[in-house]
Amino acid sequence: MAGFAALSFLGQCQVWVKNRLVQTVNLRIKTLMAKNLIDDGPLPEDASKPLSFMTNDLKLLETNGITSELTILQELLTLIFAIAAAIYFDWLTTLVFVVGALLPMAVSGLTQKPIDRRSKAWSAANGQYTGSLKDLLSGLDTIRSYHANTVAKARLNQSSTAMENGLRRMNNLIGSADVWMSFLSLTVGLLVPFGFGIVRILSGVITIAGFIGIVQLSNSITNPLLIIMDGVNKWNTTRQIQAKLRTAKDTSSDKRSEQPLGTLQTLTLNNITLSRGGKALLQNFNLTIKAGSKILLKAPSGFGKTTLLYALQGQLPMQGSYQINGIDAGQLPPRQQLDLFSLIKQQPFLFNDTLRFNLTLGGDYSQDELEEAARRAHLDTLVAEKGWDYQCGENGANLSGGQIQRVEIARAFLVKRPVILADEATSALDDKLSDAIHDELFASGKTVIEVAHHISPEWQAKFDQVIDLTQAA
Repeated sequence: MAGFAALSFLGQCQVWVKNRLVQTVNLRIKTLMAKNLIDDGPLPEDASKPLSFMTNDLKLLETNGITSELTILQELLTLIFAIAAAIYFDWLTTLVFVVGALLPMAVSGLTQKPIDRRSKAWSAANGQYTGSLKDLLSGLDTIRSYHANTVAKARLNQSSTAMENGLRRMNNLIGSADVWMSFLSLTVGLLVPFGFGIVRILSGVITIAGFIGIVQLSNSITNPLLIIMDGVNKWNTTRQIQAKLRTAKDTSSDKRSEQPLGTLQTLTLNNITLSRGGKALLQNFNLTIKAGSKILLKAPSGFGKTTLLYALQGQLPMQGSYQINGIDAGQLPPRQQLDLFSLIKQQPFLFNDTLRFNLTLGGDYSQDELEEAARRAHLDTLVAEKGWDYQCGENGANLSGGQIQRVEIARAFLVKRPVILADEATSALDDKLSDAIHDELFASGKTVIEVAHHISPEWQAKFDQVIDLTQAA
């Protein structure tokens, strides 16, 4: 009883250690990928791909990768102790048992590359399914309004069928490999060593008791090998995921980012070519922007206006020469380049948090600075009514479209950066509020680069430069 109690306690410790280890590794991986996604990676063209990787792929890595590695380690220790004990009875008979148990590994080697290919196909189908589901949920109101329910369900079922087919094919291959490894284990790994052991007994080399001891231990040789090979096959399904992890290296912070760039003088673009999603947007584009100037960029939807703003921040690549104060922008630390710009998006981003947090985003600002930014963005009425601790809700669900946009505008005023990038900054506001916000933008003394579909001739006349990108492209 004492022995069983001791073994049970050790088993409980193993459970605790294993689960703690899985948690630690999962958190390390998620922290690394979150850093790569938020700090280092390019802006995603399709948000469903990183979403699928951070959820489905990392879960597969846990079940088929981390857990399989721990299982392989545990069974390997069992195998080593079993072989050592069997050698004590008769080393040659033990060797035959071990060789017979190792032969099924050939099946694992033959199926490794096919499993790899099917794992990659399943991962791609899984990403497409996640993207389809995301699109459907975001457009659920439109689908119901136009009675497109049947079409939407058919399209979702089509992508889910492709995903499940990919998973079935992958699991079929893994299962078939397991079946044939079991067959080889029962024949070459069991029947042949039994026959050899009987010959050894008849020859008087070992006793029946010694052979029985080896047979008993053979289960602790064959079974761990089978489990190890099954674990290797499962681990192989995660090789594509692990390759992505290896590319997401944890880089140290760039100390140059701590040094301010200095007073902004000019932004210069020469022979710039800009593309997105394989589509060329701008070619041989030239622009010089002096500090304090007001620039209006006009073009139809989908022409690359927003993409150009992101490229100015360094968040998207562009070909050609882009200089800040005569310095090649590519030579500047990303953080230093970003710190030049405030961004007012057409579709603002809000945390499910308070008004205060959505303005500061965790930054340290005085109450006077907050009040001034709210006043300039004409958000002060909402603050007076709801208070700074008012919960905005998920994606600003508790605010109107105009209020959400003014939170974004107030955020840009609060950080007081040299350049304000305004992407359809007042599209959700009425004419009176739009004029008032433009007054504040122009009175700020900052460099303003605004993109817009439509803007009144009165306001166009106030810009230092009005550039039609359809003519500049």
